[in-house]
Amino acid sequence: MALNTVRAMGFKPLKLSPILATLLAGALFFSLFLRDGHSFPSEPTNLPLGEYAAFQPDGDIRRFIGETLHIDISFLWFENAATARVRLYEQDGVIYSTLEAETSGFVGFLTDYRKHYYKATFDIMDNGKRVRSRKFERKVIIGGQEEQTRNIFDYDTHTHWWYREVDGKQIENGSRDIPRNVCFDDILAVFYNFRNGIYGKVDKGTRYTIHTVPEKGVDKIQVHIMNPSEQKDFMSQEGRKNREEFLLKVIIPKEIFHTKTGELLFWSSKHLIPLETTVKDYILLGDLHAKLNRRTTDDSLKISTEKVGLK
Repeated sequence: MALNTVRAMGFKPLKLSPILATLLAGALFFSLFLRDGHSFPSEPTNLPLGEYAAFQPDGDIRRFIGETLHIDISFLWFENAATARVRLYEQDGVIYSTLEAETSGFVGFLTDYRKHYYKATFDIMDNGKRVRSRKFERKVIIGGQEEQTRNIFDYDTHTHWWYREVDGKQIENGSRDIPRNVCFDDILAVFYNFRNGIYGKVDKGTRYTIHTVPEKGVDKIQVHIMNPSEQKDFMSQEGRKNREEFLLKVIIPKEIFHTKTGELLFWSSKHLIPLETTVKDYILLGDLHAKLNRRTTDDSLKISTEKVGLK
């Protein structure tokens, strides 16, 4: 695999806050698991949180357009220390997904009110069944400093290019080969592809290995949906009653998100919408808790890319 890297001198890339990095880890994977057509029907108001009308486990992935998940994240005694929002939208015939997350309140003060923006530009593949990113961008604002990373994926030449800028000045760029028959699915592509059964049928006891954008020498994510007997023990410990829920274990590099084990556990509804997660024993901070606040849909969702400076 070819690998080329160029780094400019005199700049120090922003170091992601361990606090926000872990909050984002929970939000991103918590949002990982949430019909044909491009919109959602009106939903009965008596449905439990995490369920929606006309659920189907696979089909045209564009059925998720207009969906937004709102997530609240807390740790220690700080309620709603951070918020995250994930959404999918169509603009000028192109499909995009964004994730926005930021700290607030006292935690925001401690972390310079960090804001993270992720944006994926998708191609629709496999007769509408999967998304594949042609571009994945990340923008981090820490106080008055901004860092932006752009990943470009060219599957005609099987090349992945990346560029990193701090305050508008390029400090790093590089490229690597994309192996044949492999997609580098960023976290937003994984978000939708998993829910549409692209990596295999979603069922209890199943394990998945997902190729992702290489980082820190790691290019795979491991996901395990616990079987009923495994799940039963956790339900008893946490006082959960709904046996139709899924409990997922996601294994990620512990060095990336500063967790002790790299394991994250998530509860999902039977309709594959995330309900809540707790990141146990985060280094120095104790348990972190993320919970779905609400899910909204909007068929006419149009998002201004200028808002976050990602064009």
